Amino acid sequence: MSVPIILAVAAVVVVAVVLGVVTKRQTDPQRRSAALVKTGAALMAVFTVFGGAFIGGYAMDEPGGTAGVLMILAWAAPMLILAALAWFWPAGTAPLLLALTAAFVAICVWFALDPATARSFQDANGPVLAVGVVALAFPAAVLGLKRTGLAGWLLLALGALPLLITIVGRSGPAASLAAASVVPLITGAVYLVAARMARGSSTPDNVRAAAA
Repeated sequence: MSVPIILAVAAVVVVAVVLGVVTKRQTDPQRRSAALVKTGAALMAVFTVFGGAFIGGYAMDEPGGTAGVLMILAWAAPMLILAALAWFWPAGTAPLLLALTAAFVAICVWFALDPATARSFQDANGPVLAVGVVALAFPAAVLGLKRTGLAGWLLLALGALPLLITIVGRSGPAASLAAASVVPLITGAVYLVAARMARGSSTPDNVRAAAA
């Protein structure tokens, strides 16, 4: 069984279990929504730790040494800074993540337009698109704790568009990109469900009913 399928099955099982428990124990849609958001964020955090360990091991194996450490810092440090900004300054970080996601998708399109160069670049530097998905998805997941709906769409875009563009353009290793994309896709879907649930509980009819 391939890594993307294993990740997808594990993530779906976790979400299904949490959704079942929350549905039985919570009747308030706002609390259900909050529980789903926390589940999605935790899922992305665990995935980022394991994904980061795998990427870090790859970098320390080749090229290794100081170059490997610098390669890790090149994506991990901006990721952690963006995550901190998303938590402490969500209003300003949201448009920044939108711009970075758009730029990342544009790079994927550029790679697809010149697949030979893209494959050569990734052969020399590793699965940069997969690393990019991880580096942007984690801050987007943190943003979801403050701006759930927007973060859901960002995660769906990060999970779907680079993979789709790469497969269509045959511009790089799809397996590593698929492995990096599965959990952001599922987390994005969870966030959108949670955001819809929260909006539904805030309709005028529900507010009047609660007041009565």
